[in-house]
Amino acid sequence: MIYSYFVCLPAIKGRQLTSSQQNFQEGVNIGVLPESDLTWLRIVQVGGRREKALFRSLRRQLDIGEASCLAIAITRKCDFLSDDRDARVIALREGVRLSGSIGVLLTLVQSGRIDLKRANNVLNDFIRHGYYSPIKCLDPLLKTK
Repeated sequence: MIYSYFVCLPAIKGRQLTSSQQNFQEGVNIGVLPESDLTWLRIVQVGGRREKALFRSLRRQLDIGEASCLAIAITRKCDFLSDDRDARVIALREGVRLSGSIGVLLTLVQSGRIDLKRANNVLNDFIRHGYYSPIKCLDPLLKTK
């Protein structure tokens, strides 16, 4: 499966950090996320009349980040990555393919980008810092029949 990775930003203002960049940096600062070069991510913005109208509608129910990314995912037929319950419910209702943090970790292990031990450590770091997870370990999800 080929994925197109991008970061959704409602607006880019010069060199000022965007909310997505600030959220990532906060994760680095508290030790949940590793310092990373994210220049490979393509940054996109909400655009076009239909996408902007959808964004405004979604904004009544979701935070700005989820609303912008979901509006883009719906209109451009992209996959949507989020752990936000309300955003996921809307994405499913709209027929958008979605995943969350656990799905991303599983994909990284299955693709050989990180090993299972590292993925479990990341998951446990997430949990220690307040992430709700229905599982404590990825191992059972990777067991083959």
